[in-house]
Amino acid sequence: RLAAAIPREQWRRSPREPWAAPVRGEAFLEAQASQRPLDQREEGPSAGAELLPLLEALLKHLLCDKFAPSSALARAFVWSDGAGGVLRERPGREVVLCSGVGLQLAMRFIRLYSAVARGEEKPVVAAKRILTETLTKKMVGCFLNGPGADEFPQVLPPVEIPDGVKHVQPLDVTLAGPLAALRVAQVEALGGPATLGQTIAARTRLGKNLGSLEEEEFAVAVLGWAARFADAPEFTDELGTSRAIEWLLSQHAMDASFSLVLGGNPRAPKNVFAAASRAATTLELERLQRSGQRFLPNPAGVRGFLKKGVLAPFGSPYDAEPEWIKMFGMQRNYSGNSPNSWHGDEYERCELEEAFMKDTSRMRRATVRIDEILSFDYLQHVGQEMANCLRVERRGGASLMKYMSRAKTRESSFWVMTITEEDEEGEDGAGARAEAANVQHMLLMEVYNGMKVIHQAEGPHPRRWPRPDAWGWLQEWAEQEGLTPDGPEGVTVGPYGGQLPESAKWDIRRCFLW
Repeated sequence: RLAAAIPREQWRRSPREPWAAPVRGEAFLEAQASQRPLDQREEGPSAGAELLPLLEALLKHLLCDKFAPSSALARAFVWSDGAGGVLRERPGREVVLCSGVGLQLAMRFIRLYSAVARGEEKPVVAAKRILTETLTKKMVGCFLNGPGADEFPQVLPPVEIPDGVKHVQPLDVTLAGPLAALRVAQVEALGGPATLGQTIAARTRLGKNLGSLEEEEFAVAVLGWAARFADAPEFTDELGTSRAIEWLLSQHAMDASFSLVLGGNPRAPKNVFAAASRAATTLELERLQRSGQRFLPNPAGVRGFLKKGVLAPFGSPYDAEPEWIKMFGMQRNYSGNSPNSWHGDEYERCELEEAFMKDTSRMRRATVRIDEILSFDYLQHVGQEMANCLRVERRGGASLMKYMSRAKTRESSFWVMTITEEDEEGEDGAGARAEAANVQHMLLMEVYNGMKVIHQAEGPHPRRWPRPDAWGWLQEWAEQEGLTPDGPEGVTVGPYGGQLPESAKWDIRRCFLW
């Protein structure tokens, strides 16, 4: 990380000069003498902690002129989010990788470490340049001079060796990182307690990455709001607090004009917490985006889609089950009588679906969203919700692993379309029903990043083909982002490529999206 983040011409001294003598104590020399051959050594997240004093000495030698920067910055050299998968040679010899997102974040803090160590500019100036312009002198002071600021990390982050593909690292891993220390410092600088900062860092998106300037400006406003009302009874609930923070952030992400102030007064915590409870299902999906193994965003710059106030039927034409089937806990198999379920790529009309789309009793006002899938957990969750081959129990998880490899190499990006039931409520969430809003998964899409081609767009079990309304929203998104459907204009030729006009690229009968 040091070599990747700091060019060698910026090093103050050569590593060939003596630098390790002061830390080669008797205990270290004994440990070094007892090392087994490389092929017999243990490897894992907790191995190598005895070498941290050497790392500290090397950093001081290479980068520091007068003093070593804060331990909060030094965490970036050893911290890992443990969300990048695992390399396993044998039991007892495993390497748990940091995700690409986590590595990029660590690099920014390492560059700040170097800038502060060289002393060429004031810490606040360097922090604003490298991290975010929203930082104040007081925030940077709290960050660099917090508890144990003079101590180099003595232990490695508590990363666990995954016991399966669904493993999620404990919250302590997030709290061990430099970004968590920064968020806590921001809350303290704004007048809030460190415990509130730790809750926000561990349980919300603010502890996962730094956002754009606009996102960070709103994040500082949210942290200030939370610090102001930290003594309110609602903030005693850590889960409720994290949901409230996430709700505020998600509202601003959907609508840049969303404000923490209504009628000249800050939003009341009671109403914000109530609105967050109502949005619990959506917020849980957003949490899954940051859990488990994480993917980098697509390199093509394709963005999501948002459309509010649409009328859409909720549920499925196949929801209604005979009472005797429900009594025995059974589920009817519709694959045989659902047009074009699993038997070929030729589009067929579905009278049951057409009747369902006209059923006014099913209609609800809704928000349509298309979001990029950025974690393994969410990818698998979508597979479960839509009952497709992304479920780990299907084909031994082979399809899931195939798609995950394409996402990790950034050849493809995966997207999910959902509709969320809207509620008649006040701007601050007052008047909302107590139960969580209904969220329905409509489509799973795969985009070839290099060609900006929509390769797959699959609906839920059992029909699989997109509903007419979802097909229309997909086209709106494609027009917004300059995407092309897979077909004669894309990669492969659909079954009716030669029988339809060339202009009908979105005719569902010719699109090869299966």
